[in-house]
Order: sequence, then structure tokens, then C-alpha cells
Amino acid sequence: MPSTTEESKQSNACCEGQLQELIAYAEKCATKEPLKTSIIAFLAGLVLTILPIGQIVGVLTRLLLGLVRPALVVLGAMKVFEEIEKRREPKP
Repeated sequence: MPSTTEESKQSNACCEGQLQELIAYAEKCATKEPLKTSIIAFLAGLVLTILPIGQIVGVLTRLLLGLVRPALVVLGAMKVFEEIEKRREPKP
């Protein structure tokens, strides 16, 4: 059985290979169609500048943290119910 460090090294090697492929593809597209890639880069920068990214991330974080507490309460209640049901069952 492979150890955790071996598995992480294998996954890192896989990710690095995919990243290199993505970089090579981006370079190929940039040299093949420079106007198109420049326009896409400009529009992506414009959208990231206009959108309030910090506020969006903040709202999503608050929403997630607001939903974690009720979810934990529900999960805890389910576990308590399961434990009560186990103790009610007659033992053979």
C-alpha cells in the first residue's frame, strides 16, 4: 500500500503535468491568434475590476458560516435520534 507522501507526490506530478499542458496550450493560442487572446485578457481584467470581488466573497463566506450552525444542529439531532433508536431495539 503506498504511503501518503507517495500519493501526494504522484498527485503533484499529475497536476504539474496538466499545468504544463495548459501553459503550452495558452502560449500556442497566444501566438496563433494574438488579437483574440488580447481581447479576452482585456475583458477578463475589465470584469474583475468592475465586479466587487471582495464583497461577493464576503457575502458567500457569511452565508456559508450562517448555514453551518443549523446544519450542525440538524446533524447532531440525527445522531442523537440514531443512538436512541439503537438503544430501543431489543438485543438478541
